[in-house]
Amino acid sequence: MRLEKEIALEDIVYGGHRRVHLVTAIPTLGMVPIEFVVAFGRLQFPVNGVNESMIVKNMEVGDARNYVVSEVLKRPEEKRPQYIFFLGDDMLPPWDGLIKLEEEMATGKWDVLTGLYYWKGEPPMPLVLRNSHVGRLLPGRDYEVGDVVWVDVSGVDFTLIKVSTLAKMKYPWFKTGPTKLSDGRVVKHTEDVWFGAELKKVGGTWGVHTGVRVAHIDVKSGMIY
Repeated sequence: MRLEKEIALEDIVYGGHRRVHLVTAIPTLGMVPIEFVVAFGRLQFPVNGVNESMIVKNMEVGDARNYVVSEVLKRPEEKRPQYIFFLGDDMLPPWDGLIKLEEEMATGKWDVLTGLYYWKGEPPMPLVLRNSHVGRLLPGRDYEVGDVVWVDVSGVDFTLIKVSTLAKMKYPWFKTGPTKLSDGRVVKHTEDVWFGAELKKVGGTWGVHTGVRVAHIDVKSGMIY
């Protein structure tokens, strides 16, 4: 029996459940701790979808994130993934952390969702921030572990972002300061602070899932926060 019409390969690859669901993006300088390799190997990805990986080497982290977003948005809208998942190469995620983020994303409350991890410092502090990057929320006072809380800013190293939301935003999605403001002031900031401000401009919502606890390793000392 002969088919009257050929089916193009791309129609199969991108059709139905074969559409790319998730792009995992890992900015790195090229050397990662063995602890990260083990944790990443255990990380479970959502089923019934196609997952891609993008590893961006030797770029400033804000530039690396912008590169990933730009490459994804170059695709025709119908061939874009649903999410970009940014993963830092110094993060040690729980095996079910990404699945929990995606399940919470399915509620439709969030455009961006991050796991709970801590700033590498003494004392280590949770990256759960409101009022720009000034007001820090603390467990037991502002939330109970397991809650999903809205924030203005968090870290982006274990973060799920809707591609449809990124498409509403303007380049650069991420920018590491200093930046000169309209009033002449110059402010220093990390790329996640810039992203939070840009997300607000399009009415986006950012949550931190405090039930997804991600360890943060200091590569030089081996200390885990």
